[in-house]
Amino acid sequence: MTERLLPTAPGPYRSLETHVRDEWIDVNGHMNAQFFGLVIYDAHARFTDLIGLGDEYVEQTGCGKVVVESHITYERELRRDEAIVVDSWLLGVDDKRAHFFHELRSPASGHRVAVGEQLDLHFDLSARRVASFPDDVRAGLEELSSAQCAAGLPVGTGRTPGVRSPKGATPQDHRL
Repeated sequence: MTERLLPTAPGPYRSLETHVRDEWIDVNGHMNAQFFGLVIYDAHARFTDLIGLGDEYVEQTGCGKVVVESHITYERELRRDEAIVVDSWLLGVDDKRAHFFHELRSPASGHRVAVGEQLDLHFDLSARRVASFPDDVRAGLEELSSAQCAAGLPVGTGRTPGVRSPKGATPQDHRL
Protein backbone atom coordinates (compact mmCIF):
# COMPACT_ATOMS: atom_id res chain seq x y z
CA MET A 1 0.00 0.00 0.00
CA THR A 2 1.19 3.55 -0.70
CA GLU A 3 2.87 5.12 2.30
CA ARG A 4 0.77 7.80 3.95
CA LEU A 5 1.87 11.39 4.20
CA LEU A 6 3.67 11.77 7.50
CA PRO A 7 2.83 14.78 9.65
CA THR A 8 6.02 16.78 9.82
CA ALA A 9 4.91 20.37 10.24
CA PRO A 10 1.82 22.23 11.37
CA GLY A 11 -0.42 23.76 8.75
CA PRO A 12 -1.73 22.75 5.34
CA TYR A 13 -0.13 20.68 2.59
CA ARG A 14 0.26 22.11 -0.94
CA SER A 15 -1.87 19.64 -2.87
CA LEU A 16 -2.18 21.31 -6.28
CA GLU A 17 -0.59 23.93 -8.51
CA THR A 18 -2.40 24.87 -11.72
CA HIS A 19 -3.60 27.90 -13.69
CA VAL A 20 -6.85 29.33 -15.04
CA ARG A 21 -7.44 27.85 -18.48
CA ASP A 22 -9.07 29.73 -21.37
CA GLU A 23 -12.09 27.43 -21.38
CA TRP A 24 -12.78 28.28 -17.72
CA ILE A 25 -13.41 31.97 -18.49
CA ASP A 26 -17.03 33.12 -18.55
CA VAL A 27 -18.83 36.13 -20.03
CA ASN A 28 -17.69 38.24 -17.03
CA GLY A 29 -14.04 37.71 -17.99
CA HIS A 30 -13.15 35.63 -14.94
CA MET A 31 -13.07 31.97 -13.92
CA ASN A 32 -16.58 30.52 -13.88
CA ALA A 33 -17.81 29.16 -10.55
CA GLN A 34 -18.10 25.57 -11.81
CA PHE A 35 -14.35 25.38 -12.38
CA PHE A 36 -13.54 26.32 -8.78
CA GLY A 37 -15.27 23.04 -7.93
CA LEU A 38 -13.14 21.19 -10.47
CA VAL A 39 -9.92 22.63 -9.00
CA ILE A 40 -11.06 21.69 -5.48
CA TYR A 41 -11.95 18.18 -6.68
CA ASP A 42 -8.52 17.73 -8.28
CA ALA A 43 -6.78 18.99 -5.13
CA HIS A 44 -8.93 16.72 -2.96
CA ALA A 45 -8.12 13.68 -5.13
CA ARG A 46 -4.38 14.40 -4.87
CA PHE A 47 -4.56 15.01 -1.13
CA THR A 48 -6.53 11.77 -0.71
CA ASP A 49 -3.73 9.92 -2.52
CA LEU A 50 -1.10 11.60 -0.35
CA ILE A 51 -2.78 10.57 2.89
CA GLY A 52 -3.14 6.96 1.78
CA LEU A 53 -6.85 6.84 0.86
CA GLY A 54 -6.53 6.95 -2.92
CA ASP A 55 -7.04 4.39 -5.66
CA GLU A 56 -4.52 1.92 -4.25
CA TYR A 57 -6.31 1.95 -0.88
CA VAL A 58 -9.64 1.33 -2.61
CA GLU A 59 -8.22 -1.57 -4.64
CA GLN A 60 -6.59 -3.20 -1.61
CA THR A 61 -9.36 -2.72 0.96
CA GLY A 62 -12.57 -2.55 -1.04
CA CYS A 63 -13.36 0.67 0.81
CA GLY A 64 -13.34 4.26 -0.36
CA LYS A 65 -14.75 7.64 0.60
CA VAL A 66 -17.99 9.31 -0.40
CA VAL A 67 -18.72 13.01 -0.10
CA VAL A 68 -21.83 13.73 1.95
CA GLU A 69 -21.49 17.48 2.35
CA SER A 70 -19.54 20.08 0.43
CA HIS A 71 -19.40 23.89 0.50
CA ILE A 72 -17.51 26.36 -1.66
CA THR A 73 -17.03 29.97 -0.62
CA TYR A 74 -15.88 32.36 -3.34
CA GLU A 75 -13.80 35.26 -2.01
CA ARG A 76 -12.09 36.83 -5.06
CA GLU A 77 -12.08 36.42 -8.80
CA LEU A 78 -9.43 34.67 -10.86
CA ARG A 79 -8.54 35.79 -14.39
CA ARG A 80 -7.27 34.01 -17.52
CA ASP A 81 -3.85 32.33 -17.09
CA GLU A 82 -3.64 33.30 -13.41
CA ALA A 83 -1.75 30.76 -11.31
CA ILE A 84 -3.66 28.88 -8.59
CA VAL A 85 -2.28 26.92 -5.66
CA VAL A 86 -4.35 24.81 -3.30
CA ASP A 87 -3.43 24.13 0.30
CA SER A 88 -5.26 21.20 1.90
CA TRP A 89 -6.10 20.31 5.47
CA LEU A 90 -7.48 17.25 7.20
CA LEU A 91 -9.31 19.07 10.00
CA GLY A 92 -10.63 16.04 11.80
CA VAL A 93 -11.41 12.36 11.63
CA ASP A 94 -13.52 9.98 13.67
CA ASP A 95 -14.64 6.38 13.32
CA LYS A 96 -16.31 6.87 9.91
CA ARG A 97 -15.88 10.54 8.91
CA ALA A 98 -13.12 12.78 7.59
CA HIS A 99 -13.40 16.60 7.48
CA PHE A 100 -11.37 18.33 4.75
CA PHE A 101 -10.66 21.98 3.94
CA HIS A 102 -9.01 23.33 0.79
CA GLU A 103 -7.79 26.92 0.34
CA LEU A 104 -7.32 28.24 -3.20
CA ARG A 105 -4.81 31.06 -3.48
CA SER A 106 -3.41 33.32 -6.14
CA PRO A 107 0.37 33.31 -5.79
CA ALA A 108 0.54 36.57 -7.81
CA SER A 109 -1.59 38.54 -5.34
CA GLY A 110 -1.07 36.36 -2.27
CA HIS A 111 -4.84 36.42 -1.67
CA ARG A 112 -7.01 33.50 -0.80
CA VAL A 113 -9.62 33.35 -3.58
CA ALA A 114 -11.91 30.52 -2.46
CA VAL A 115 -12.28 27.71 0.03
CA GLY A 116 -13.84 24.29 -0.25
CA GLU A 117 -14.91 22.37 2.82
CA GLN A 118 -16.27 18.85 2.77
CA LEU A 119 -17.23 15.90 4.88
CA ASP A 120 -16.43 12.43 3.55
CA LEU A 121 -17.62 9.08 4.88
CA HIS A 122 -15.56 5.89 4.80
CA PHE A 123 -17.56 3.51 2.60
CA ASP A 124 -17.51 -0.26 2.11
CA LEU A 125 -17.93 -0.71 -1.64
CA SER A 126 -19.15 -4.33 -1.42
CA ALA A 127 -21.74 -3.76 1.29
CA ARG A 128 -22.58 -0.30 -0.18
CA ARG A 129 -22.71 1.24 3.27
CA VAL A 130 -20.71 3.39 5.63
CA ALA A 131 -17.95 1.50 7.46
CA SER A 132 -15.42 2.28 10.16
CA PHE A 133 -11.86 3.15 9.21
CA PRO A 134 -9.42 0.37 10.12
CA ASP A 135 -7.77 1.25 13.45
CA ASP A 136 -4.31 1.80 11.96
CA VAL A 137 -5.69 4.02 9.19
CA ARG A 138 -7.72 6.08 11.63
CA ALA A 139 -4.71 6.48 13.94
CA GLY A 140 -2.56 7.74 11.07
CA LEU A 141 -5.25 10.17 9.94
CA GLU A 142 -5.71 11.45 13.50
CA GLU A 143 -1.96 12.01 13.77
CA LEU A 144 -1.91 13.93 10.49
CA SER A 145 -4.94 16.02 11.47
CA SER A 146 -3.43 16.86 14.87
CA ALA A 147 -0.15 17.90 13.27
CA GLN A 148 -1.86 20.08 10.67
CA CYS A 149 -4.21 21.71 13.16
CA ALA A 150 -1.38 22.52 15.57
CA ALA A 151 -0.95 25.68 13.46
CA GLY A 152 -4.56 26.65 14.25
CA LEU A 153 -7.60 26.18 12.07
CA PRO A 154 -7.88 28.05 8.79
CA VAL A 155 -10.24 31.03 8.72
CA GLY A 156 -13.76 30.18 7.56
CA THR A 157 -14.18 26.59 8.68
CA GLY A 158 -17.68 25.44 9.52
CA ARG A 159 -19.50 28.07 7.47
CA THR A 160 -23.11 27.54 6.51
CA PRO A 161 -25.35 29.75 4.39
CA GLY A 162 -26.47 32.78 6.40
CA VAL A 163 -29.97 33.31 4.99
CA ARG A 164 -32.67 32.29 7.41
CA SER A 165 -35.94 30.68 6.38
CA PRO A 166 -39.15 32.60 6.99
CA LYS A 167 -40.38 32.59 10.60
CA GLY A 168 -42.49 29.53 11.31
CA ALA A 169 -41.19 27.53 8.31
CA THR A 170 -40.45 23.92 9.21
CA PRO A 171 -38.70 21.20 7.22
CA GLN A 172 -41.05 19.02 5.19
CA ASP A 173 -40.55 15.81 3.23
CA HIS A 174 -41.60 16.59 -0.36
CA ARG A 175 -40.89 13.22 -1.93
CA LEU A 176 -43.39 11.96 -4.46
